[in-house]
Amino acid sequence: MIFLGLISLAVAISFIITPFSSIAFSDESSEMHMSYYFKKPVIENEGGYSVVEEDCSPYNFNGVMLPVKPLHILLPQGFEVKGIEVKKSSGISIGSYELKRAGNLFSLSDERSSLQPSCPENVIPGRDYVMVGTYTFRGYSILVLNICPVEYVSSTGEITYHRHMELDIQLKEAAPKPIRGLAEDRAMVAKIVDNPGVIETYRKNSAPLADENAQYVIITNNELKNASGSYTFQTLADSKIAKGMSARIVTVEEIASNQSFWVNGTWGDNNPSNPFYQSQITKNFSMYNDTQAKIRNFIRYAYMNLGTEYVLLGGDADGGNKGSNIIPARYLYANETGLPLLGMPPAVTLGFEEDNIPSDLYYACLDGNFNYDMDEFWGENASRNDIADVDESDFYAEVWVGRACVDSAYEISNFVMKTLSYEQSEDPYIGKVLFLGEYLGFPGVSAYGGNYKDVIKPYVPSQYDLTTMYDRDWPGFDPGNPWETGWSKYDLMDVLDNDTPCVINHDGHGFVNYGLRLGNSDIDSLRNDRYFFVYSQTCLAGSFDNCYKGHYYSDDCAAEHFTVETPHGAFAVIMNARYGLGSEDTVDSPSGHYDESFFKALFELGMREIGKANLYSKQDNVWRINENGMRWACYETNLFGDPEVAIKQPAMGVKIVEPEKGFYLFGNGPLFPLDKTVAIGSITIKVNASALPPDSVTKVEFYVDNVLKSSDSDFPYEWKWKGFSFGGHDVKVVGYSKNGEVASDEMQMFVISL
Repeated sequence: MIFLGLISLAVAISFIITPFSSIAFSDESSEMHMSYYFKKPVIENEGGYSVVEEDCSPYNFNGVMLPVKPLHILLPQGFEVKGIEVKKSSGISIGSYELKRAGNLFSLSDERSSLQPSCPENVIPGRDYVMVGTYTFRGYSILVLNICPVEYVSSTGEITYHRHMELDIQLKEAAPKPIRGLAEDRAMVAKIVDNPGVIETYRKNSAPLADENAQYVIITNNELKNASGSYTFQTLADSKIAKGMSARIVTVEEIASNQSFWVNGTWGDNNPSNPFYQSQITKNFSMYNDTQAKIRNFIRYAYMNLGTEYVLLGGDADGGNKGSNIIPARYLYANETGLPLLGMPPAVTLGFEEDNIPSDLYYACLDGNFNYDMDEFWGENASRNDIADVDESDFYAEVWVGRACVDSAYEISNFVMKTLSYEQSEDPYIGKVLFLGEYLGFPGVSAYGGNYKDVIKPYVPSQYDLTTMYDRDWPGFDPGNPWETGWSKYDLMDVLDNDTPCVINHDGHGFVNYGLRLGNSDIDSLRNDRYFFVYSQTCLAGSFDNCYKGHYYSDDCAAEHFTVETPHGAFAVIMNARYGLGSEDTVDSPSGHYDESFFKALFELGMREIGKANLYSKQDNVWRINENGMRWACYETNLFGDPEVAIKQPAMGVKIVEPEKGFYLFGNGPLFPLDKTVAIGSITIKVNASALPPDSVTKVEFYVDNVLKSSDSDFPYEWKWKGFSFGGHDVKVVGYSKNGEVASDEMQMFVISL
């Protein structure tokens, strides 16, 4: 039996998680045991009291932020959770405070309606842990939950914490998930979970990959597959093959006609023995055999059998135009607190749920069927699942997905041409980054998009040329007339056409046919031939079904105009299909969390491929997916672009930053400006050296008249020039990085020193 086969292996596995964790198996029971110790929280007062514990993360309990410890626990293969028990030490009071409440949420649209959290209970959180769910990533079962070491009594303000908490997880046998057993899958799992030692319990249980694999798959229809022109989907596939990848184009017609990708009544991720399942399968059978389900089943097959890593959905999804609904969207459901209920009369601006969010997450995360209770709502959280306490969604991607919203040969040509042009570019513009921040009109610090963008700034490595266009800092900006005095669309269009950045990060208001203060006609009038990537938190500009409040627009959304409607503009964008969500008097917001995780993946974790970084941003926030607005923002954030395209990095940078031109006396200066550097006495040469990934600079060498004088392997890179010197000298510095890059800088100096 699977259980008996694991006993001898599992008892030998132990691992440390702050500070101790273990797994134990016996004939009578099987369980995992974790033990956690916490430091005394710190009370900070920055415009209101908040609780901080350095080993924890802040969690929004319906308006009250308290520290939790997010856990990502790998379960042994062939087991699932039977029960959870938490034991904790006595609570220690740290005083009474009036905690600052989390602000309301706001939609980043021109309606600017307030989205209010519900009233909290008296004892918060009122539980020892927050269950998120058990999710499967590439066949590995990951339990996600947050333990709660801090409690707050809202009526008295008393805060207590528990120094020690123990977590016991009772396990029971379960059918193991299909697993490819690839080394790269194991490596990715090891980076996600707290207890990577349990990976050793997993064994490959699927058929070997087919001889003819397809790392990159384009899914489109027959007409678009056979479209002619200079740039076609075949051109794109050929470019992948030229890189050394395997690539294939598959049509919707092929998928739909292949009964291997149909549900046959016994297939499914629901339990066929469940009486509810049996009673509903006949009635609701067609819901698992629509085009979306068949495409997803094919992607599952490609992932398991063809080694597929990247999927490009090569077709539009216009909900109101059957002829342009080529790769239809799966509409997901998010029930929140006080978020807009689209489709309601205009007078009703606040509601509690959204059931028509078009989301390509469905095509990337391949476990489950996103509709466990077989009703009309897909992707419900556990509390809305009618038959089991199970999250209907999957947030861990098996494949990296992007969409080219094309419906003609002209649009394919634009998309492929811009994608390949960017990939082949060696233009220095690839090192330019632009942050755009609009006036938002929210209270306090959240009034300005630039404040949200400043959170992302630290993730951008120093060798990028980062510039900003913020309303708050714009020349002539008038807080008394904020909507009319910030930067204009003409200012931005001039930059995009003449000083094009490679990466744009934006926060501001938008609509279906409007984003970055540009209407669709403005986007179409751009004339840039260096193409850019945009990540934007704006509302609705990524509504690729062209829908708003039940109305389908005849024109495509702004994201499509940026990427496929013109031979200019962007090679890719990430934009929201529904309302982006900002916040009141704080830069801590749902859309902001995904924005931050995306740029963390891109620049800090080295996930350069935009499809991978986008889906990582969702995975990185699973622990807080049931916070107000997080599920909503997760579903709506889609990539319009090739998921395999990697954001380029500029070459290694080395620059002498001191001394500058001017006169120095014994290292002090410049005391007055000169057209060259003159130094009397010893002087220190200081160098700024940077390379990607961060911290990959190995050393900087210092030369005088081509003679090596010193080498420095630690930041800050500097050398103090001492000893006899009289006259002019050539000073040169050379930097080296781990990936073999070499860069240099030089200057002339006149030095008098004894």
